[in-house]
Amino acid sequence: MKWFLRIILTLVLLAGWLVAAYFFIDWTLESPPRSKAVQIDIEPDSSLKQIGSILKSKKLINEDWFFRYYAVYRQKTNLLAGTYEIKPSENLDAILNKIAIGKQDLVKVTIPEGKTVNEIAEIIAAKGFSKEEFLKAVNRANNKDTFNFEKEIKQTPARQYKLEGYLFPSTYEFHKETSGDDIVKIMVQEFGKRVVKLDARNKLDNSPYSIDQWVTIASLIEREGRVRSELPIISGVIYNRLRINMMLQVDASIIYAYSLNGIVKKKLNGNDTKLNSPYNTYKIKGLTPGPISNPGEEALKAALEPAQHSYLYYVTKQDGTGAHFFSKTYEEQKAKIVESNKNEAAK
Repeated sequence: MKWFLRIILTLVLLAGWLVAAYFFIDWTLESPPRSKAVQIDIEPDSSLKQIGSILKSKKLINEDWFFRYYAVYRQKTNLLAGTYEIKPSENLDAILNKIAIGKQDLVKVTIPEGKTVNEIAEIIAAKGFSKEEFLKAVNRANNKDTFNFEKEIKQTPARQYKLEGYLFPSTYEFHKETSGDDIVKIMVQEFGKRVVKLDARNKLDNSPYSIDQWVTIASLIEREGRVRSELPIISGVIYNRLRINMMLQVDASIIYAYSLNGIVKKKLNGNDTKLNSPYNTYKIKGLTPGPISNPGEEALKAALEPAQHSYLYYVTKQDGTGAHFFSKTYEEQKAKIVESNKNEAAK
């Protein structure tokens, strides 16, 4: 009789354990309740443990260790890097399937500082978006719902792209179906946030320069300066030259002029400075017809707050640092050019 009771007790305990296991597995397969989609970034070569930790930290799964074992059980251990949007209805199984096949809802696009509209178009095209649609959106008329500075943009035949300079460089995450108009709208909105952050309108109200001229100056600074700490100094040189009606002689402006015709120039020679173009600041006085790049926040700030000095010239040191020599007189500049050439020859 005792053995019979033991069997009954064992069966009851086993049944209880199985019921508990069932509810535990069911609980771990479900995601914690949430009302909004959650975005996750999976870096290349992330381990199951790392991915499980990410999902747990985002409150998308209940147990990270169970995620690892479940992925092995489902034979889905080769998970793909990317940016994913996890919907409220998706549980652990759905999340695992999504990452296993690389079904990204969002596409991460990084736009570095100082890129031109054409360069940005190439970057977004490489991510699967329409280059043609994007370029049309950049020149779309009456975008007052997306850009409240539109009326202040100087329009000239020489200006190829209406919003050149106003597409803020940053890392964006777009849905795959995002249109060219929406991409431009988002980038311009980011630019607008920097206008507010830098208090640009109030500062420009007390200067002889417009919003468009400020962005143009910032674009020159961005393309000329590699060392971030030098941006305000380069800004000061540009303003000093503008103040005395001296040609800016910015090499980057010529490089941009060539790029408008599909010609890539990385280094200029003496003949290049003779190029007939309204963007050639070796031949025209004052600013270019519009921005020559899309500047970042540091360049925009430098254009608002130039360093106060007497420099009128600068030349790259050619020592591998990207830094410049700055000079107050042309005689000093000639000496610095000699030193720069020596540095280049010594490489």
